[in-house]
Amino acid sequence: MELLKTLKASSPVFPNDSSTIKAVNMTDPIETGLKQLISNNILSAPVYNPIEKKYYCFFSMLDVINEIVQNTSGNELNMGDISTVLSVMQEKNLLKKTIISDIADNSKRDPFIVVDSESTLDKVTCLMVKNNIRRIAVLNQRGELCNVITNSRIIECISHLFEMDRELEILGKRTIKEMKIGHKEVISIEQNKRALDAFRLISEMGVSGIAVLNEKRELVGSISDGDLRLIKSKCQYLSLLNLPIKEYLEALKKITDYKSTFLTCRSNDTFKEIVQSIGEKRAHRVFIINTHNQLEGVLSLQDILEQIVLPQDLLKKKN
Repeated sequence: MELLKTLKASSPVFPNDSSTIKAVNMTDPIETGLKQLISNNILSAPVYNPIEKKYYCFFSMLDVINEIVQNTSGNELNMGDISTVLSVMQEKNLLKKTIISDIADNSKRDPFIVVDSESTLDKVTCLMVKNNIRRIAVLNQRGELCNVITNSRIIECISHLFEMDRELEILGKRTIKEMKIGHKEVISIEQNKRALDAFRLISEMGVSGIAVLNEKRELVGSISDGDLRLIKSKCQYLSLLNLPIKEYLEALKKITDYKSTFLTCRSNDTFKEIVQSIGEKRAHRVFIINTHNQLEGVLSLQDILEQIVLPQDLLKKKN
């Protein structure tokens, strides 16, 4: 895409919602880092090493959840909000790790790669695709964090450009069946399982979200790491993770300003239709279904970006 070659990594097209980049210090207590995520309504933040004077990884909500579920029997989840649980676990010596550097990137979800602010977005996007990463940190000439670019924001931007880019316009007319994209093996869980089980599966499989099925194996929804927002509110309790997924997602709608990003498509839908739907709903995956609402596959943001930035001959070899 020509437009991506003209924009710099420092472009204001891709800041987070508050237009302010939030980071944490590696020596901060875990609870301090957690409060930073909660107060800014974000799921991860770059971690700064004051000794080496550089950012070196991401600290995420999943890192905190992983630490809790690995060190509790599950009964402790009833004790209070997430900050209270961390404090009680430390008092009982259940939680041996106390500072951010002890658990940052334990979820192994966000390999840390940085680019300088003068890099063009086409090169940044290629770097993200080749390394299969969701976000990349941008540093200015002084080594200061000036942006965090995510694959979802890039696609959101691209979704508005089909009428402005000839190559993209041609690509947009093809169906996903013609393009042979997506994965047929879809990670799923039944809706009567606990939300905690779903987040465990997400962590174990190294994905950002999974399909939710009913007893007939029909697709009824999805659950992702973003759905941890329900326990981020200081008034909500970790015990909600013990709810069946169906009830957890219903509670999510009632208690928060949650807007579902659950998105489906058919194999004869065009690439343009799918990308524009992703941009509109800010979805992170699209489930491919048949006329009986049964899963046929899943499209990731990685799949979408590959089609846009990788050479066609390389894509043919992959398919």
